[in-house]
Amino acid sequence: MSSSSRSPISLDEPIDSRRETKAVVRQRQNRRERLLLLLAAGAVVLAWFYGYFTSGADVAPLVPKVLPGAVSVTIQGDLFVGSDDAGQIIGYAATATAPGYGGPIDVLVGVDPTGVVLGVEIVAERESPGFFRLVTSSDLVAEYTGRAMTDPLRLGDDLDAVTGATVSSEGVANGVRAAVRTVAAEALATALPPEATPIEFGAPEIVLILLFVAGYVGHRIHKPVLKKRIRWATLLGGLIFLGFIYTAPLTITMIASLLSGYWPDWHSNLYWYLLIGGILFVTTVEAKNPYCSWFCPFGAFQECMAAVSGAKVYRPRTLSDGLKWVQRGLSLTAILLGLALRRPGVAGYEPFATLFDLRGSMVQWALLIIVVLASLVMYRPFCNYLCPMDPVIDIIAATRRWIKETWSSWRAKPANP
Repeated sequence: MSSSSRSPISLDEPIDSRRETKAVVRQRQNRRERLLLLLAAGAVVLAWFYGYFTSGADVAPLVPKVLPGAVSVTIQGDLFVGSDDAGQIIGYAATATAPGYGGPIDVLVGVDPTGVVLGVEIVAERESPGFFRLVTSSDLVAEYTGRAMTDPLRLGDDLDAVTGATVSSEGVANGVRAAVRTVAAEALATALPPEATPIEFGAPEIVLILLFVAGYVGHRIHKPVLKKRIRWATLLGGLIFLGFIYTAPLTITMIASLLSGYWPDWHSNLYWYLLIGGILFVTTVEAKNPYCSWFCPFGAFQECMAAVSGAKVYRPRTLSDGLKWVQRGLSLTAILLGLALRRPGVAGYEPFATLFDLRGSMVQWALLIIVVLASLVMYRPFCNYLCPMDPVIDIIAATRRWIKETWSSWRAKPANP
């Protein structure tokens, strides 16, 4: 073979020599992969600490908004005490934190001496801007004013959730109740009934478990026709239920929340734990990713487009590697921003809600249009070149291989005599 050939391995070399050359190439690739893995992990750790030490909000300027008429404010333990110009106490304010969709929601609540809510302010939130804008533009926060601390103050009882931002609405409601309980206990010497924490397990969780089981069993089937039929059934199930009905796909915001330590209350967010836990468990143990291949709603949408147009896999060698690195860079950047700003919601750039809920920024609408058009000529263009979850799964798989190889090498070493 001439020296100008693209192949680095000559066919004239002995088989053993070619095997050794391939082994050397694999070792170099593994070393590079692991070095990049360590660098990415280091960047994530630095972003986490930066966000941790630079986060925080000044609550004091907001106190007069929840205690109207207060001319002076003093601090007593966990409470802000507001007084009028005659020195009479007109109310107490307390802060509380409750989990939202992208992270904790911090609220400040003012209550008068008779137990009536005077006002509510959002101190800080880590939600996706588009979703939380639905909350701030609604009447949810204003609805608390004038209610008694003995009222349920619960969505579905005396308050209505904001359509399209149910989890964020629940976070605000939980935070308000927690702050009211603080005022009741520390300022008004009133014992409120214990907070009920029922476990919410319903249709979304059942559908998700069934899709996981179908995907896990389906990828083990060896009959191509049956396997294809089961896969299409799970894809359509994911598209219809996880996409259009529940609008609850896996997002990079969930990963950023997981890494930030912003874990929602499991009693009311079992779906979150089942989705992330199921993917991490199966990918770690089985080295398989059933979600992306079998029931990702956005992936299913692209496959439906390809089925209609006859689009094929398009991976030009000259562009594929470069686009893959762009995808990895986008994913890492999204995670680092979410951690550094302590706002996992800003990490999400996927046009999932734009498709399934018809809501999104101009950038997300533009991205969705591009993906739809590209899906007519390319197989899963977003999944292959833009989805931030693909690099996350790759990192899990690479870490698994590294641990497995290290363990095998350690066990293969002869014991010391």
